[in-house]
Amino acid sequence: MSDPQAFFDIPDVTKLNMDELVTELPGSPWWKTVFGSNQGRYVSAFLNSETILKDHGINTALRLAHFLGQGLIETGFLRYTSENLNYSKEGLLTVFGRYFENEADAADYARKPEKIANRVYANRMGNGDEASGDGWKYRGRGFIQLTGKNNYTNFATLTGLTIDTDPDLITRDLTASIQVAAKFFEVNGLLTFADENDTKKVSRGINFGNPNAGSPAHGESDRIWWTAKALTLFQGETEEVLNPRDGGVLQVGSRGEKVEEFQRLLLGLGYPVGGIDGDYGPATRRVVLDFQSQAGLAATGEIDQDTALAIDAATGTVPANNNRGNATEEDVAASGNETPADSNQVAAAGVVVGVAAAAGAASEILGGASENDPAPEPTPTPTDSATPAETPTPVPTTTSTETPTPTPTPPSGGGPNWILVGGLLLIVVVAVFVVLRARKIKKDQVDAYRDGRVI
Repeated sequence: MSDPQAFFDIPDVTKLNMDELVTELPGSPWWKTVFGSNQGRYVSAFLNSETILKDHGINTALRLAHFLGQGLIETGFLRYTSENLNYSKEGLLTVFGRYFENEADAADYARKPEKIANRVYANRMGNGDEASGDGWKYRGRGFIQLTGKNNYTNFATLTGLTIDTDPDLITRDLTASIQVAAKFFEVNGLLTFADENDTKKVSRGINFGNPNAGSPAHGESDRIWWTAKALTLFQGETEEVLNPRDGGVLQVGSRGEKVEEFQRLLLGLGYPVGGIDGDYGPATRRVVLDFQSQAGLAATGEIDQDTALAIDAATGTVPANNNRGNATEEDVAASGNETPADSNQVAAAGVVVGVAAAAGAASEILGGASENDPAPEPTPTPTDSATPAETPTPVPTTTSTETPTPTPTPPSGGGPNWILVGGLLLIVVVAVFVVLRARKIKKDQVDAYRDGRVI
């Protein structure tokens, strides 16, 4: 593959570790192999479709990333080959409420996928009425969940695949599914929006059939995120983004030190960024939107110059991250917060309790009376000194032919008290947990100060 735009620089795709590849996706099966699963089938089809993709104009890293990013969401991260319509009553009222008159009507359709499809897809997208069965026959399938009789008919003509008469072809043959999706991108003008890296328009073109739709596509934030993730697979390292204070823009897909810096600053202001990882994802975008809304800025979800300067102003006296990189427990103490020394005291108390309980358990086990120990001698009853002692009753003399009556042996002192031992060992376990937990709290306290969560 000498083409500089080659997608898959792999001599033999059959030697790819499919399990390792698919484990990057949400919902991947960790307890079994993906071979034979829908995820494995989709990945195999995708990797073997380079020629198909290029023939349909998907011939750059950006176009490929948008194609893959949309397919991931449409297929539930490559888990579904056809639409899941097994809705509960509540689900029907939430997603398809306008197609049902009331709760009783929805309850009659709940958990009946075929009946649901025929109702909600009736008399639109070229389908006949509910009784025609077209809703179920032409339900969503494949890499972009092609839906509706018109689409199946049109793309049968465009691709030469017999999906108009055999819709399940694109669930059986996932390479055919990739082909249909690629043709959809091509004929609906989505490649132009991919070239502009406009994930919103690509998403709405897929979800609504209209790139200029005014409403967000279903899962639009996820589509933006996974498209950006996919782009990292198909293009080389990008230069560090320009500091937004100097006119740069941080947005979904941005990565690097500047992203990490602003994540720390936002976290210090109380915004849950979802992790300081230098990766501008949906969680970071959501908190930026929240900040912009509260600061009276245009809600773009991007950190431009105005937003960056507003974050700096709101941060005020919060020390910059580079002043906290080597934060110690003394720094935390100086901030007036609970210190690692407090955690040390908790840990020390746990150690003392644990050692004491362990010693008690050992003493009980090792020091308990043995079954072979002699019975303790009975304590003689003291007699009143004023009262003469009674004369003992004579014991009859026995002959050698008589069998003496055995003297009963008093019960021994018994073994360890295992209930007590069990209780002491339980205390030891709790003490160990307290010690480990205190150590983690100590580390978290320093990290929290360093990361700007403790001022």
